[in-house]
Amino acid sequence: MIYFKGDEVKLKSGELAEVLDTWGVARTWHKLKSSNGNIIFAMSENIEMIVKRQVDKKGKGWKAK
Repeated sequence: MIYFKGDEVKLKSGELAEVLDTWGVARTWHKLKSSNGNIIFAMSENIEMIVKRQVDKKGKGWKAK
């Protein structure tokens, strides 16, 4: 699964964290900020699911006139 900056994720340990940065081949590594403020480095395999994804409000969509 691909994770983006700003995603709120649940780790396999049960902890919630926000994705601060991603890098590596196929976004393998992630820098996370846990709910208690600690910085965690984790691989994609350690992330269970996306809890919340921020929506980009820049694109309003195309509308025909």
